Amino acid sequence: MLKRLHNRPSPDNLAEAALPGPSKHERLQPLLYGAGLLAVGTLLIKLKPRFGVAPNPIVHSARTQSKRRKAAAFARDRAAGLAPGNVTDKLGKSLVLGGVAMMTARLLDEALARKS
Repeated sequence: MLKRLHNRPSPDNLAEAALPGPSKHERLQPLLYGAGLLAVGTLLIKLKPRFGVAPNPIVHSARTQSKRRKAAAFARDRAAGLAPGNVTDKLGKSLVLGGVAMMTARLLDEALARKS
């Protein structure tokens, strides 16, 4: 009885044997998606559309402001140094990075699958 249970295949091996491998189309989808992310990100960086540009803060006279308004203006000026001037540049760089990472992971996955 123990010998019979010991020779049974594990559930992991059964799942791998029962499932068909991905088709060529399914294997290429991440590469195409990554290339699309790369293309859109590059376009956003190169074209610099106006909808992503942050406006400059309005400068008011310092003499008529209360302490509370001066403190708010000080905090705004310090935070403006950290915020990007063009949000679409940051979005474009993120899309390029994500596209390159996705394509690299897929290519490495293909290279490892061929060796095994």
